[in-house]
Amino acid sequence: MRRSLVLLALPAILGAASPATREVTLKTPDGFTLKGTLTVPPGPGRHAAVILAHQFRSDRGGWAPLTEKLLGQGIATLALDLRGHGLSTDRNGEVVAVGEDFLASAKKVGFDHIPQDLEQAAAWLRKQPGIDGRRLGLAGSSVGALSALLAAPKVHAVAVLALSPAGNAAFGEGTEGHLKGAVSRARAAVFTLASEEDLEAWQNSKSLTGLPGVYAKGVPGKAHGFDFFAPHGDTMAVFLGEYLRRHAPVRPKAEVQAGTKLEMKPEVAPAAAAPAKTK
Repeated sequence: MRRSLVLLALPAILGAASPATREVTLKTPDGFTLKGTLTVPPGPGRHAAVILAHQFRSDRGGWAPLTEKLLGQGIATLALDLRGHGLSTDRNGEVVAVGEDFLASAKKVGFDHIPQDLEQAAAWLRKQPGIDGRRLGLAGSSVGALSALLAAPKVHAVAVLALSPAGNAAFGEGTEGHLKGAVSRARAAVFTLASEEDLEAWQNSKSLTGLPGVYAKGVPGKAHGFDFFAPHGDTMAVFLGEYLRRHAPVRPKAEVQAGTKLEMKPEVAPAAAAPAKTK
């Protein structure tokens, strides 16, 4: 059954309290020190959370417009500076940062390791107080979006937002096939947004059409990644809120048995409907 997303006013659930924010440091197996910001809304209980992966030559601050909307729905965020970007330029004591050229930067800092970085971030996030590890989402822009889609199966993401998924050359030959395989295995609700004149991003999005749980939206023009916040930011927040805040996965029966190791497989709708248009 197709589940429609109904646009609701973002609830004012935060009241007068402020979110709890702290800086995060993660060390990757190949030596990068990744920096990020974990922001958890106030209120009791455990919160759903979204890991945010920005686009090339940006940093975690680029997600501010969406972060604010997610916090308004009681959803925590972990915004990372991807390897070679922002404050994540230390690799074993040496400064290794991206330059202006995408392919040279991809080789220099290892963009093909970003999906593993997101998996590592998810494993860390699940151990944090106030976070419901059964309700994690991923959001990415450009190379961050492609990385988020590739990471989704091992992250066990409930929902994935992918803005202009691109950067295939950083991941080698056969990226489109690997992308389709990852999304098929993920069993997540996936919303991709790409401009029809942004050829690689649009082709990657179209290649996912028809896969379970995927809604691939094309829009006229050449807008890319964070350019979509102004016209579509509310739609993005409603999509993530629908699957993360309102539809928590059912707890497996095995969870009641002490010491049982669980395989997290979020339950989502078999196909994602088009998110409701905002006014």
